[in-house]
Amino acid sequence: MPYADVSTAAIAREAGVQRGLIHYYFGTKRDLFLEVVRDLTAGYAGQAPPADPTMSLEETVGLCVRLFLDAAENNADTWLAALDAEGFGQDPELRRIVNKTRDLTVEHMLAVLHVPEPTDTLRAVLRTYSGLAEVATRQWLQEKTLSRAQVHTLLAGSLLVLVRDIAPAVEQT
Repeated sequence: MPYADVSTAAIAREAGVQRGLIHYYFGTKRDLFLEVVRDLTAGYAGQAPPADPTMSLEETVGLCVRLFLDAAENNADTWLAALDAEGFGQDPELRRIVNKTRDLTVEHMLAVLHVPEPTDTLRAVLRTYSGLAEVATRQWLQEKTLSRAQVHTLLAGSLLVLVRDIAPAVEQT
């Protein structure tokens, strides 16, 4: 259900608890939502597989994208809401949570992609990739204009080009 249509009474009813418990443990509906997003995004940041020097860059990127798409698909409603599908994204605390997740994800990506001495420029390039990933995934999950396979191809190919070609070119500029 859309965020605006959900009440703490409905949440309590679905959870089989008194509404007062929701307020006691989480405070407002917004606080509960932020806690759900924190929990969900903490899982996203850790989705990167451990660094495996036997895997090629292409295999590693493909695996990372697959794990990201699995997480997005399994939590589509909350994931889309966290990316402000309902206009909730202007909330400064929600923005802080999402930005922290982006930063953690970039650090995991750097480790998995075997980047020994990443620069701030490379980190910035990888952060911009998150925008592409968000829009492409929204096209798949919400708009239904791309299939999962198409989004995988788009994201894996783009990440490879960013790491191999674009980031080094940006460094030289």
